[in-house]
Amino acid sequence: MRKFITLSSIVLILNSCATAPQERKQIQPPPVEETKTFTKKEKADGFYKIGVSYLQLGDIPLALNYLFKAKELNPEDPKIYNMIGYTFYVRGDIKQAKKYINKALKIDPKFSEAYMNLATIAEEEGNLKEAKKYYMKALENPLFLNPEVAYYKLAIIEEKEGNLTLAKRHLTLAIRNNIDFAPAYIELAKLLEKEGKNEEAKELYYRIIKRFPNLQEAYYRLAVIYLNEKNLPLAEKFIRKCYKINPDSIWGIKAQEVMAKYGFKK
Repeated sequence: MRKFITLSSIVLILNSCATAPQERKQIQPPPVEETKTFTKKEKADGFYKIGVSYLQLGDIPLALNYLFKAKELNPEDPKIYNMIGYTFYVRGDIKQAKKYINKALKIDPKFSEAYMNLATIAEEEGNLKEAKKYYMKALENPLFLNPEVAYYKLAIIEEKEGNLTLAKRHLTLAIRNNIDFAPAYIELAKLLEKEGKNEEAKELYYRIIKRFPNLQEAYYRLAVIYLNEKNLPLAEKFIRKCYKINPDSIWGIKAQEVMAKYGFKK
């Protein structure tokens, strides 16, 4: 059964009643209700938020229904077109997704979030050159709120193409722009491993663990390095920590497999 969200849920009702000094009991009139009159833009924002909520619930038809209502009320808002495009992308309709995302960019050529969506689509289509172009376009806007994500995505593409030096640079920039963006730290450590720089990788994993004490992947990968170095005491120490954080996660399950293989105690 669908959970319906109504625009009335965001309408503010103000109750007021007249009072006056009085010497004897009088019958008070019923309170007068004032309903705020919303502009088209405010109504559009309300429909937009409802549409996003339905998308988060996985109800794509209702999400599109409210997003199109928002578009009708405010046809010059690029974020509405971008969200319609993203919703079509989730639906699997790439043609419509590109159509509406490009409409968003026609209204606002600096709209970084729209470029990020186009980059994601290009990656899915296997067009890495175009994806990189869109990620770079997203980064051209100095007001883009999530540059670390674009740098991280660029690093992954460069790594796929064998450009490890450039990949490391992008990861470093991702961390500079958001020192709490854990995926960039992990990917940078993995690149150091790929280059055979295990001591540097271990040092970085220790830093990651200090900064993100519940990040299981860091413990797991550090344990694997020690396993390869035949340092079983340290390998056991870190694999057990990985397991204890969350035994049921993917990394907890991987840790359990290693523990069983090497006879480590839980």
